[in-house]
Amino acid sequence: MTVYNSLVQVPYSDFEFAVNEAFESKQPFSFIRLGDGEGALLDFDEQSSLEDIEYLSEHVGKKATIEQLSTLKNNLEKAIDNTNIVGIRDDVLGVSFAEGLLKQNNEQVFLAAFKQAFTLRATELNICYSDARRIAKLYKAVKYNTYSHQKLCTQWIPFDYFLSGALTNLLERAGEIGVVTARVNIPEKLRKALNINVIEHITPDKSARQVGTLIPHYPDHFNRIKNEINVKYPGMPYLVAAGLIGKGYCAEIQKQGGIALDIGALIDCWDGRYSRPKVIESKFNVKKTLLGKKRLPEELKMTPENAERLRGLFRNTRN
Repeated sequence: MTVYNSLVQVPYSDFEFAVNEAFESKQPFSFIRLGDGEGALLDFDEQSSLEDIEYLSEHVGKKATIEQLSTLKNNLEKAIDNTNIVGIRDDVLGVSFAEGLLKQNNEQVFLAAFKQAFTLRATELNICYSDARRIAKLYKAVKYNTYSHQKLCTQWIPFDYFLSGALTNLLERAGEIGVVTARVNIPEKLRKALNINVIEHITPDKSARQVGTLIPHYPDHFNRIKNEINVKYPGMPYLVAAGLIGKGYCAEIQKQGGIALDIGALIDCWDGRYSRPKVIESKFNVKKTLLGKKRLPEELKMTPENAERLRGLFRNTRN
């Protein structure tokens, strides 16, 4: 277990038990993850730099106003306060860092202090200044949040949950689930692999900015999708992958009596997308094609073949 003052990350078994208990007892439940982007938002105020505002605007979909970002921050804080389990980067716990260095304008001085304090994954040892600042902001937010009733776990626990077979088992037992994602292929992949009903809520794709076709996610589409969410039965699982804005969907699902699981980039993997190379390469032995292109491990894809493998794995480990 990792400890920061009184903060303790629970093991995977506790996470799986908590989700299953909520499902079996038909109780509302929420799991949300906090990464460097959430760190930037939680540290946002009217004195934030233009660089910070521009970064956060990427998640909104346009040049965000101070009022919009303030509302997003407030929504995130409320979601954290009401959630059951918070997934947090391992490297912001068990750390002692002078957050006053966030005001340090010398990038080399900041990075030297940051790398000395934080135990980064091998894939992040050459981290850039802006990324390091956001992680330090997450550290600052975690340090001053009391987390009075939430359990903490690793931010990347959705990968463990899926690879154990427990997530597919939950979804198949549920029979009907909801999905909030920008990946338009995912609902049908889930239907085919797991033979379940899937209610889909497709969000604008933040990555579309790269090809100049970005549609603003917030506030209009967020409000529309939030109003469309309809938890059909107590304990109905919803899979959410919608970045910073997605935490608001998790709060709504929990409020309606459902089980909100913020699984993030795992959905990209189900869709065959290699979207989190630093995470994937820290957890898997990644192979390359003859042309040198990195291959997404087959065990991370949502296919009928992988679902069958996971069913067998889950049965064997539980027996």
